[in-house]
Parts: sequence; structure tokens; C-alpha cells
Amino acid sequence: MLTENQQTVFDWLNDVLQLPVFAEVYRGALDILAKKSPGYITFVSHAGRDLMNILVPTVRGTKRVQVQYVQLVEELKNDWKDEWSAAESNTSDNAENRHLIPYDLCEKIKKLIDEHKAGRDRATEADSSFFITFLGYASQEEIPAHLSQQWRSAIKWFRAHAHLRVDSFDMAVSYEVEQHFQTLSDFLYTAAGSALEQLRSIHEILEEANK
Repeated sequence: MLTENQQTVFDWLNDVLQLPVFAEVYRGALDILAKKSPGYITFVSHAGRDLMNILVPTVRGTKRVQVQYVQLVEELKNDWKDEWSAAESNTSDNAENRHLIPYDLCEKIKKLIDEHKAGRDRATEADSSFFITFLGYASQEEIPAHLSQQWRSAIKWFRAHAHLRVDSFDMAVSYEVEQHFQTLSDFLYTAAGSALEQLRSIHEILEEANK
């Protein structure tokens, strides 16, 4: 049974945004969290992470770009020579054992670093995109610091707990997943309220114009 606020979020996701898959994931996470079904921390964390990561790009119609670390490292591995390793180089101080990394390999290393930096920049932008898209902030600089911190803390926690772990979760983690998902729910409720208020304003303007 959803609370009034939770129902508002569900209706916003399902009816206003017309994204039933997000609405069902949100409701499913709440249901699992309430029942504390086996594996609920992992499932709820996964749902929370995806809601925070994917909702805005889906609404905006933009494609999420991820750094292809495996492909980039494979390119480096194919050109790397074992004799260049520190262990091999330190066996002797002879000048002939010293080496310079080829220019082409330096370019690939630079590409890896540049892609990593770009990925971090996209992550920072993604953290502010929810506020800009749904809450009316014009830029990242306008977002109150405490709200940005709450958002980053929640998504960081979800990312850290969205995969299976060998060690078991303790009671503190159980409390934390509830706390962070409530933070996410509060953000979604604020966004839903803002959207509904905008719709009411538009409806009132249209009614006034038609008088």
C-alpha cells in the first residue's frame, strides 16, 4: 500500500512522464523494502541507482555514454611489452635497459586518461541534471549545496551496494538503504509536485484565456 506521497510519485512517473517501467521499478522497490525480502538491499540499491542514473536521460531523449575501459585497456595491452615493466627495468641500471614508450602508445594512454576525465565530468553533470530538468534550477551553481550533497551521497551508496557481495549486510546497512531510498523518494516527490503545479498553472492560464 503506497502512502499519499508515494502514490503521487508513482502517478507522476506513470501518467505524467508516461514511463510505466520506472513507475513499476519505484513501486517494486518500495514493496521489497517494506517486506525486506531476501536480497532486498541489493535489489533496492539497483533500483535506486537506475532511477537516479537513467530517468533524466530517458526524459531528455539523450543517450548515456559510458567509458569503455575494457576496450581502451585492451588496446594498451596489445602494444605493451613485458620488458617494459618496472620489475624488468630495475634488474640493472645499465642504460640499455632503459626505454622510451613509443609515441603511439603514449597517445593511447592519453586517450584512456581523457576518456576517464570526460566520464567524471559527465557524472558531475548528471548529478545536477535532475535538479535542472525537474526542479527549475538554471545551472549547477544555483543548486543548494546540501541538496547536491544528499543526491551524491545517495547515488554513491546505491552504486556501492547494487551488486552481490560475499560478506553479509549488517543492521546499519539495512537502515542506510531505507534512509537513502527515502531521500530519493523525497526528491522524486518534489519533482512530481513541481510538475503538477506547472500543469495546474498551464490549465489555469488556458481557462482564463478561454473565458
